[in-house]
Amino acid sequence: MHLIFTIAISIILSLFSTTVMSYISMAAPIGPWIAPTLVLCATLFFAFTKKKSNNLQDLALVTAAGSVGGIAATAVAFSFPAIYFLDPIIFNRWMAQPVHFASVVGLLVLAAGSYGLWIANICEESLMTRYGLTFPIGQLVYKMISAGNQVRKAFELMAGFVSAMILSVLQDGLWVWRGFIAKSIALIPGFSYGIFSFPALRFDLWPLLWAIGFVTGQVVAIPLLVGALSKIIVLDPINRLFFLSIASMDFMLAFCSGMVLAGAVLGFLISPAKIRHIYNRISTIGITHILAKKNKISRSYVFEALFVITLSCVLLHYFNFGIMPILFLLTTTGICTYQLAIIAGKIGLAPLGRYATFAMVPAMLLFQLNYVQIIVVATFVEIAGGVAADVLFSRKMGHLVQISRWRMTAYQYLGLFICAFSIGIIFWLFINHLHLGSEALFAYKAQSRALLVNAKQFNLVVVCIGFLFGVLLRQLHMNPALVLGGLLMPLNLSIGLIFGGLCTLLTKNKEDYFPFWSGVFAANSIWMLIKAVF
Repeated sequence: MHLIFTIAISIILSLFSTTVMSYISMAAPIGPWIAPTLVLCATLFFAFTKKKSNNLQDLALVTAAGSVGGIAATAVAFSFPAIYFLDPIIFNRWMAQPVHFASVVGLLVLAAGSYGLWIANICEESLMTRYGLTFPIGQLVYKMISAGNQVRKAFELMAGFVSAMILSVLQDGLWVWRGFIAKSIALIPGFSYGIFSFPALRFDLWPLLWAIGFVTGQVVAIPLLVGALSKIIVLDPINRLFFLSIASMDFMLAFCSGMVLAGAVLGFLISPAKIRHIYNRISTIGITHILAKKNKISRSYVFEALFVITLSCVLLHYFNFGIMPILFLLTTTGICTYQLAIIAGKIGLAPLGRYATFAMVPAMLLFQLNYVQIIVVATFVEIAGGVAADVLFSRKMGHLVQISRWRMTAYQYLGLFICAFSIGIIFWLFINHLHLGSEALFAYKAQSRALLVNAKQFNLVVVCIGFLFGVLLRQLHMNPALVLGGLLMPLNLSIGLIFGGLCTLLTKNKEDYFPFWSGVFAANSIWMLIKAVF
């Protein structure tokens, strides 16, 4: 009975994290780690049911199972919707067949996620023991489940959840009852002054943006502010003075394509040394490492490899990949996934988009891939890398809580299977109800991916100007990707994120308020799914 209860909680948390991160990663320019929020949710479940965890192991297991779905959903949201911006005909054809759409997305998550989990299994001992990487998110989650005040924080999360739900109902209504609270407040009307154009300012009463802005803090707020101001004092004046024949939207897309291209080029300049370093490490832990193990473990690695490779080949064959592109993708994914695991083990971050670009651009140059295939390459790498990083975070937590490896792996596979089964349905509901590219589902990361693919189709002079601007931002140690968000996103969305980020200046310790705001962004995501269903 106890095992059934733990598995049930794992399934609920996996569905929860898949839903929340699917929406957040398409609605905002950043995807926070969901594991700390899951700890508090799991604490509430155990508190309300009066179930006590077995030396905190159950709490750790259900958190590990749920977090896999969150990172997989984030990876899919960052790249897969780019197909819509590149080839809307094919994407809409898929959307017209919900079962087909859900099956394609689910198989993609299962294949790439299994590949990432397999890489994590191979690398775990070497990265944690031989190289002593700390995997800080795993340690953070361990400290959370070990702390004595988690019940109080869990109730703070519930307070944020309930508050956001009440506000959503008062704004949107429920069934036949109509809401009566405005969704936005007009601040100033738009106006022009010479070559400068100032858009109308609107402050959205949309607590999701405040919550994400608060959790990320000034790291997001300042670059977004720079991006919003750059559009007013840099992009629009250049467009009106020198490129009047180019429509404002076309100019901005070309300029932003140059910025994205700058990020890709600067990343590639340092990648050869990294790839050599990765290859040397893989050589020390690859086949030799596996063969050094006992025969039973070696056989398990081989069987898992056969399952992963077969599943991946079936997926890629569906997308009409040839033998050479398949070999290229599987090899490149392994290299990028291993490097992402190292970065995550050192600093607790996983730059999924950067390494997806490292795989995508060479694939574009080496093979005649269509738009769908190009985005599948990027999405496959992001899912595999994200799942591997998340799995290793949980493995670190498992070591500290003294959970056996096979037990932790079983729960992580459970989380992956639940995510693969549900994510296509969740994405279809969000996209069908809110529509990609709208303010509620802007899909900024996916739009940036599409801009990089389409860079050669824009005005090359404008692309070069954007390229130089991106280089300048990098020299000023400013995150070009987040500045790009301030340029591309509607101003009212940027204002919400900036407002939330700057609110952290009013607090002595913003971490104290994370549970409340985590409940807020979780509630908004769930509410959007409820609206999509009903």
